[in-house]
Amino acid sequence: MFGCPMIHPELCKVSPPHSGANLDGDGDWVGGWMELKEGVDTMSLDGRSGGATIARLGEHERRTVVYVAVLPNLLISAHPDYVMTHLLTPLSADLTHVECSWAFPAEAVDRDGFDPSYAVDFWDLTNRQDWAACESVQRGLRSPHYRPGPLAPVEDAVYRFVTHMARRYFGELGGGPA
Repeated sequence: MFGCPMIHPELCKVSPPHSGANLDGDGDWVGGWMELKEGVDTMSLDGRSGGATIARLGEHERRTVVYVAVLPNLLISAHPDYVMTHLLTPLSADLTHVECSWAFPAEAVDRDGFDPSYAVDFWDLTNRQDWAACESVQRGLRSPHYRPGPLAPVEDAVYRFVTHMARRYFGELGGGPA
């Protein structure tokens, strides 16, 4: 993930920032996956899971996290032991309401003493880091000296998102403007 080492040190402790790949596909989504580091069970502050692995996952799925953005405003993160969603609701050009939800396997939730904070605390910190970065970018966009530049090659998913939204806005994907 571009910029990850500077913005998300905790995330980089559990997942190599340049691991994985973006997924190719048509439709109103973009996505990709990242590997978990050796000896790490999930994305948590200590890399350990306080839950249970989701049933019937293959070896690859037990070692990766899949991220999918269902355009325009739903993010889904499938972890080996939980699924997290972010629902983004724009309130203005520079303000968005974000609602995060987690789903855990029943065998974890039904266990006495189950505590989801291993996942919630990790993503609370990671989300706050993301929001600080977004706020910084937003301040830069307001500068009278701002000029858009090219995307980096590793930002192909961002390019797909921007292109999709532009095509949607101009009515090229059916249904008229979004």
